[in-house]
Amino acid sequence: MTTTPGTIGPHSRKKVSYYYDYDVGNYYYGQGHPMKPHRIRMAHNLILNYGLYRKMEVYRPHKAVAEEMTRFHSDEYVKFIQNVRTDNIMEFNKQMQRCIFMFFSFIDNQKRR
Repeated sequence: MTTTPGTIGPHSRKKVSYYYDYDVGNYYYGQGHPMKPHRIRMAHNLILNYGLYRKMEVYRPHKAVAEEMTRFHSDEYVKFIQNVRTDNIMEFNKQMQRCIFMFFSFIDNQKRR
């Protein structure tokens, strides 16, 4: 069987990298945040139970330090993440909403490129 340039033949395989951390469900991401820990856990359980992990390169990410986070996030957001805790989250409600807005603005701008 021959293939034309730009098509994937039966001999070609794409590698899938899968990053998962068991602690992902231990955080409250705030109302309106797109990341839902129960969905992540559900997807992970499906990947395990269907054996899909056998066809993936599975990685557990390391905990990012502030310097690494600033490559992808604003200094304001990194500072917010460093200071917010469950006992003071209400004090940060305005900043949390602003960070969510900034996140979606960033994503929207990336899509337009």
